[in-house]
Amino acid sequence: MRNLPFFKLNFWIISLIAAQFAAIIFLCLFIPSLINLAAALLLVWLLSAISSVILFARKGCPEIKLVWMVFIAALPVAGALVYLIASLPRKPYGVLTVTDGAKNGLSSAAGELCGTCAAGYANATYFPTGSEFWNAAQVSIKNAKKSVYIEFFIISAGHLMNTIMQSLEQAKKNGAEIKIIFDGVGSAFRLSKRDVKRLKSLGEVKTFHRLTPLPHSKINVRDHRKIIVVDGKTAFTGGVNLADEYVNLTSPHGFWKDTGVALHGSAAKIFEGMFLSVWNGSHEMSAPKIAPEETPCLPYYDSPCAKAFCEDLLVNAIHSAQTRVCVLTPYFCVSEKTAAALTFAARRGVDVRVIIPHVPDKKYAFAVSRAFAASLAPSGVKFYEYSPGFMHAKCVICDGNAFMGSYNFDFRSFHFNYECGVMLSGTVCDEILNDFNQCLALSAQITPTKRKGVLGFLLRFFAPLI
Repeated sequence: MRNLPFFKLNFWIISLIAAQFAAIIFLCLFIPSLINLAAALLLVWLLSAISSVILFARKGCPEIKLVWMVFIAALPVAGALVYLIASLPRKPYGVLTVTDGAKNGLSSAAGELCGTCAAGYANATYFPTGSEFWNAAQVSIKNAKKSVYIEFFIISAGHLMNTIMQSLEQAKKNGAEIKIIFDGVGSAFRLSKRDVKRLKSLGEVKTFHRLTPLPHSKINVRDHRKIIVVDGKTAFTGGVNLADEYVNLTSPHGFWKDTGVALHGSAAKIFEGMFLSVWNGSHEMSAPKIAPEETPCLPYYDSPCAKAFCEDLLVNAIHSAQTRVCVLTPYFCVSEKTAAALTFAARRGVDVRVIIPHVPDKKYAFAVSRAFAASLAPSGVKFYEYSPGFMHAKCVICDGNAFMGSYNFDFRSFHFNYECGVMLSGTVCDEILNDFNQCLALSAQITPTKRKGVLGFLLRFFAPLI
């Protein structure tokens, strides 16, 4: 019975295509009174077909393209128009080019895909909480002499902002140039006109893709980076934003766990270049000289204008891991190639552990994370929920290397947002691993169950566009 043609998927696909052609021909030839309807159906079909071909021909994540394909098929006119508007070609923006960088290994790949190169740090300070991150940043900003560059997804009015502004006032008195970028969506309704005016009194301020009542294709592209660069010598990055909840002055979701790192040395110049590439639209710089005493690291970024880098970097690290893969992330929503790397690592005997929040900030995102966790857990990937509250840290540890920055473990960070990160080696990675183990001790292992029915399917299916 199973060998009969009507049990084959290809049979039904070919039959449906033939039925569409037959219906169009029938309407055109035998029902003249419905010729206008037939013409309209033909135009609809052509619009869907052309949109699908364009989508197929473009480079990109297969999961994202598949969702768009279904959207176009389900809503031929609306779906096609929404896709075409959302995918209008954009002028390259935020492009960094580092010349004369190392041309070997991962540094070569970073140079080709996102324009950065290998660098180094004389000292790296790891911050296991947002409070420690901002305490150190405050001191560094206050002592700035030449420049302070700040780029954040969220800048919110509150006690933390007032404290940082006092440090910026001192930096201004020292003669430092101050430039600030915040995302128009992430900071929407968090800053009043008066707050922005206060920031502008200290230096120059730019809003990345300002939120407006009119829909436009840029609204889905966000500047999710977290960067502070002081005097081109010290760079701060991590998961922390500039808002009170990140230092637990407010507790909307229990204890807010976040992390960050400060790099002192040549790597700071690369992060300065990342900032200036967004500030100016593009930026070109020579590769910074790495001092002999510096520990190697690899700063990198992703943007819609650059070729995807971070996801491939992590997949490569996961495939190379022999002992452990540890992930801290607020959201877990991965592509098939990342899921395959994690599950294959677990099957090879690598200890793969992922910690997600116990108290989520977005219920739908938490449901998506659990749905994806359910598909990986049977392969040996262990999942935990951070019991004290919300896990917002963004960190991946693969054996002796750590990857820190603004990236969530999801489609949006890997394919839509402007993000930044750094691959670290050296003793700082031991500190990061110790912090992961402390988080693990505060977390409860979960055994995710697969969601049955329409809800589970929809959560996974639409996740690439959320």
